[in-house]
Amino acid sequence: MKVTIEIDPDGQEEIVIRVREANAALRRLNDAITSALARKNDIAVKKGDAECYLSVEELLFFEADGKAVYAHTARDCFSCPLHLSELERLLPGSYARASKSVIVNTAYIRSLDRSPTGIAKATFRNCEKTVYISRMYFKAVRETIEETRLK
Repeated sequence: MKVTIEIDPDGQEEIVIRVREANAALRRLNDAITSALARKNDIAVKKGDAECYLSVEELLFFEADGKAVYAHTARDCFSCPLHLSELERLLPGSYARASKSVIVNTAYIRSLDRSPTGIAKATFRNCEKTVYISRMYFKAVRETIEETRLK
């Protein structure tokens, strides 16, 4: 199977799949594409007793602390019912794993300060929050930053 992506800034967005015959794999692929396009980019989080729905575009990072997962915005912190592994599958391409316990939104990273030990400190635009990126994930985070910033 060959996959071709054509970028046409002036054209209408469309997905075309050419096959010899329809089969179960094609139907699953169609269902997956349809559900991905229809999916809202909101995530349910909690602050005290209040349940809030935040856009994933406004979140800076997710952090696991023991069994709890927290979603951070520039000004606040919310508890999140999902595990980091579930979030990794749901979040858009601007998110990347930064360590065993952190997933970061690379669109908000202002700077990466790498230490001689290999651990990097990421600072965010318009806030004082920081996260540490382990050397195991540093290359993937930097690549995600480059990919998302060039769009």
